[in-house]
Amino acid sequence: MAAAWEEIRRLAADFQRAQFAEVTQRLSERNCVELVAKLVADKRLDVVHTLDGKEYVTPAQIGREVRQELEARAGRVNIVDLQQVINVDLLHIENRANDIVKSDRAIQLVLGQLIDESYLDQLAEEVNDKLQETGQVTISELCKAYDLPGDFLTQALSGRLGKIIRGQIDQDNRGVIFTEAFVSRHQARIRGLFSAMTRPTPVSNLITRYGFQEHLLYSVLEELVNTGRLKGTVVGGRQDKAVFVPDIYARTQSNWVDSFFKQNGYLEFDALSRLGIPDPVSYIKKRYKSSHLLFLSAACVGQGIVDQVEASVDEAISSGTWVDIATLLPSSLSVEDSGMLLQQVMRSFNKQSSAIVFIDTVVVSEKFINSCTDLFRDLMHQKAEKEMKNNPVHLITEEDLKQGSILENSFANKKDKKDERRKKATEGSGSVRGGGGGNAREIKIKKTKKKGRKDADSDEESQASSTSRNKHLEMLFMSQEEIQDVLRNHIQDCPEELIIELAEHLIRPLTKSYKEVVRDVFLSSTSSSGASRKRTIKDLQEEVSNLYNNIRLFEKGAKHFTDETQTNLAKHLLKTVCTDITNLIFNFLAAELMMATDDHTAITSEVRKKIIGKLPEESKGALTKLHASLNGKSVEDFLLCLDSAAVACDIMVKRGDKKKERQVLFQHRQALIEQLKVTEDPALVLHLTSVLLFQFSTHCMVHAPGRCVPQIIALLSTKIPEDQHSLLVKYQGLVVKQLINQNKKIGQGDDDPMDNLEEEEAAENIRKELQEVTASIKDLVLRPRKPSVTEE
Repeated sequence: MAAAWEEIRRLAADFQRAQFAEVTQRLSERNCVELVAKLVADKRLDVVHTLDGKEYVTPAQIGREVRQELEARAGRVNIVDLQQVINVDLLHIENRANDIVKSDRAIQLVLGQLIDESYLDQLAEEVNDKLQETGQVTISELCKAYDLPGDFLTQALSGRLGKIIRGQIDQDNRGVIFTEAFVSRHQARIRGLFSAMTRPTPVSNLITRYGFQEHLLYSVLEELVNTGRLKGTVVGGRQDKAVFVPDIYARTQSNWVDSFFKQNGYLEFDALSRLGIPDPVSYIKKRYKSSHLLFLSAACVGQGIVDQVEASVDEAISSGTWVDIATLLPSSLSVEDSGMLLQQVMRSFNKQSSAIVFIDTVVVSEKFINSCTDLFRDLMHQKAEKEMKNNPVHLITEEDLKQGSILENSFANKKDKKDERRKKATEGSGSVRGGGGGNAREIKIKKTKKKGRKDADSDEESQASSTSRNKHLEMLFMSQEEIQDVLRNHIQDCPEELIIELAEHLIRPLTKSYKEVVRDVFLSSTSSSGASRKRTIKDLQEEVSNLYNNIRLFEKGAKHFTDETQTNLAKHLLKTVCTDITNLIFNFLAAELMMATDDHTAITSEVRKKIIGKLPEESKGALTKLHASLNGKSVEDFLLCLDSAAVACDIMVKRGDKKKERQVLFQHRQALIEQLKVTEDPALVLHLTSVLLFQFSTHCMVHAPGRCVPQIIALLSTKIPEDQHSLLVKYQGLVVKQLINQNKKIGQGDDDPMDNLEEEEAAENIRKELQEVTASIKDLVLRPRKPSVTEE
């Protein structure tokens, strides 16, 4: 015992010494932090650092604190609010919240909020209290009150119906919860209101006026109607146009409809609409299922009216007259409905091919139309014979003869502007065609640059289209107004509208018949009048030879100019004199094909192509090349093609000798001088004087357009005395100024009066100066001069 207590005392002394002894080794706070970080990095320790950096928290502790806060806040807490309480990063709180939701089905995460079943039970109790108070609640109102999504609330509350919530959800509109008492009150109000109705009433008006719940109203109303508690029907479905029609009104309505239809044989849709029937077409089809009705745009008619119309049409066709069914139909039917009824009758009619419908409601038999056509037979023959005497047919083809149509010559009265200018410029040129005055006024009307071949093509196209229009107009038998006058004189008791449409219908067949009559008259007179239209071969050869020699002389004169001017002169020569000689040959060949025209200058490119298409193969090639050479730039090429064409057509071209050439030069000069004497137009005076001075100087004649006058004057600078050339240049400048002022005045229109006054004064000064110089310019050519041997 003594030894044991001694050992105890010794150990106590050692423990006391250990307690009061100083520690030699301790861990600092930094070392602890590093150790924890190392353990976390090695995944041996799972802790979360707080936001203030003073503590470490384990995920389990975070989960416990989240649950504690959820319980403390009555089962609903926002995750963002938990961040401030737990003092850790929001990411860790969200992770723990997701883990809690996965592990506990009683807790849900909705819009960033944790909600458990206790909160939903409490919410259901509050909803039930409100439902019992008001009779109905809507999910949309609850969404605003509790700040929760509608689908979530619908699902949560649906599971508590009959348990916590004493009510039911509307099956048609799941956004409404109501009580049985509310439904009963609703049914009683609806039953009483609709039982008192005696006329059709729109359901939407009742909803607005009495505050009914729309879907509940339709459900209760359908149930009351189907069970027979309410005597009536709902038409229009569950839409804004839904209407409740009481049986008492429907019976009165049906009696009126049946009585009206039995007496009149038709029903108007507007009349049924005024009775309160929202869909008349469906109502009629449902009411008269077994009846054969014809539905029109604004009414429907029975079989009795259709039979009456068919009988009248049959009688009109059989008797060869006409009938207006509008007089047989009720006056309330529109013209459109009458026309639809008549079309339906004509489709099912056996003799619809022997009648035509006019002005929508009038049926005219073919016999009556033929009798109207016969009224014009004598007038056709009289007019055809008169036309053949006063305006004989100029152009007719074999194809036209086969088809019974005739193409008349309309070029004598209507020519294009280019031909008119050429005609004016060549007036007074004697027997020599295409004189130096040709196209002299072209510079006066020129406002834009020429476009070469495109302009020529457009001229030909416009001339061809003008020919087609003139053909249509001139071959017209009578105008529509004239036909109407004839019909009025011979047809009694016929509506004016029918006269107008009948005339419009007859104008084409009458014109066609008239063409056949003209053809017959033409063929009967061909034997006597054909010889006078054909040109003899001798006359043709003489005229072709004269034109051929003129072309040679004009080409000789053009060689005095530069290449560019020579090209312009050649093109002008091809369009004028060369075209004339080509048309002479083509017109001669056309006479054999019964296509000749009195005025060969009126033959266009299209007409030449038509003639070529009917020529025999042995001459078609040469004439095709001749026609194509007119669009080229070389006169020499044209003359080669002309020689080939003359051989193919058996036309002998006589070449002129020196004596003949001197005679042509003299005649050409005299023709131009005579034209110069009578003209007062400054542009034409300048043109003629320049051409005459050129012929005096070079002993060659030139066929030039107005745009080549400056080149002629420039060439004369070395051919005539300097004073004469200066006078000519001065006159040219005055002419150009006058033309510029005229074009400017046309382009400006009504501008400043002061500017117009100044321009008029300037134009008057130029005009006076031109008058003074014109006499001197004419004297350059007209004053007596000693002729040379060549000129004689």
